[in-house]
Amino acid sequence: MNQNPNEKRTFAQWLFNPFKFIAGYQALLIGLAAILLASLIGSLSNTHFDGVLDVHTGLQAPLWFFLSEGLINWISLVIPLFFFGLIVSRSSFRTIDVIGTQALARWPYLITAVVMLPDANRKVLEYLTAKYTQSHTVIPIDPTDIAIFAAAMLLTVLMIIWMVALMYRAYAVSCNIRGPKAIATFIISLIGAEVLSKTAILLLAHKL
Repeated sequence: MNQNPNEKRTFAQWLFNPFKFIAGYQALLIGLAAILLASLIGSLSNTHFDGVLDVHTGLQAPLWFFLSEGLINWISLVIPLFFFGLIVSRSSFRTIDVIGTQALARWPYLITAVVMLPDANRKVLEYLTAKYTQSHTVIPIDPTDIAIFAAAMLLTVLMIIWMVALMYRAYAVSCNIRGPKAIATFIISLIGAEVLSKTAILLLAHKL
């Protein structure tokens, strides 16, 4: 990955394409810290990142399961992107750049883990579940709970969009791929990674 130390680093680049400045082992360390911290914070509210793009809350599980989910999601996308990079890219690239930048690209879920902490999210979800299943036990909620839940859901959607954009930029920069081939192979990889991660996590869940 080519990096020009004199290149101007704008705020927009840090938000949407930090991989021009951070790659390799530095990106890997920061990214892994973000993945594990998001999993740790998520465990406090039983928020699971149970798929490359998935976020669900409610199921209690041991800490190792939350941590494993984050690592599985990361590795599940790295594998297909790496192999597509070998096939499509016309230049050589470093494996550590692919691994590291994809880890760093998952950092927006750290924000998601934080916004899912308020107990209002659990209360609203339990209320909706009780209503859907027509349960006689309905958890009382108030307008504040609904407002917090709505804000958390909106931010979660925005974080997913942001994370996907970062994943694509990480792939394009680390493998030096552009244009339709980059977009097509990224979409295929993302779909395959979602299936792979969900399968692996479901298999792991049987050990709970």
